[in-house]
Amino acid sequence: MQAYRNAVSQIPDALGAALRALPDHQAAQVTEIRLRAGRLPVLSRAAGPLVLEGCSPPTEAQLHRVLEALCGYSIYRYHQKIAQGYITLAGGHRLGLAGRLVEGADGRTLDPVTGMNLRVARQIHTPLCPQLRQLLADSGGILLAGPPGCGKTTVLRQMLAELSARGLRVCAVDERDELAGGTLPLHCDILQGCGKAEGLLWAVRSLSPQVLVCDEVGGTQDAAAICSAANAGVRLIVTMHAADAQTLIRRPQCRQILQTGAFSTLVLLEGEQHPGQVKEVRVL
Repeated sequence: MQAYRNAVSQIPDALGAALRALPDHQAAQVTEIRLRAGRLPVLSRAAGPLVLEGCSPPTEAQLHRVLEALCGYSIYRYHQKIAQGYITLAGGHRLGLAGRLVEGADGRTLDPVTGMNLRVARQIHTPLCPQLRQLLADSGGILLAGPPGCGKTTVLRQMLAELSARGLRVCAVDERDELAGGTLPLHCDILQGCGKAEGLLWAVRSLSPQVLVCDEVGGTQDAAAICSAANAGVRLIVTMHAADAQTLIRRPQCRQILQTGAFSTLVLLEGEQHPGQVKEVRVL
């Protein structure tokens, strides 16, 4: 519930007041807040979407004011992130953006912004399940996969804490500033704000990790950097989006990193109805 309150605390005008008026028992269930110009806000929950009645649909101008407020009224500081379609807020909440992509004097931007998806980040302090703890006790790399909203980032945070508690030097490449929220484990370094490919090579070259962690690997450059890290002898734990193992393994980037032999286990998570729960473990 507190994570939701924190996520909506800076949203201005009547829209913010309506979101903050949500009863505690409903606020505790919200995973995403979807704001679209001309339509009522929709709150995503495991039990199904909740349409926020009792407020007017936001206009494009109101959505722009929301963006300004969440950027601390310094939109220029977030220009590059906005051009990529998202910004990460204090507390690890992530604001995804929709609208018209235009080229301006300072590069690409969105104008107007017509939609927003505010993902509520919750710090979950429960320990890893015994199945995943046992996998971490082994020495092989882990590929963690699942559909969006299945809890991959949360599980990755739990793995960081567990590995650090075992005295291992861990480095996480946190391009979207989602892993570094809260208190960092003792033996963990975080690289924030840099691309995954750059960060992976930086970590291997400069920080001497025993375990290298990276969230949401996707592009060919990411895969190439993972191959380089694997050749350097670093244990790897990475996540990828995929609904099932067959879809994942058909991707060229996935096949590329699996060919390194650095990954011994594929862990598939359940969907957003059961975030963080293991659906299947495969030996690779």
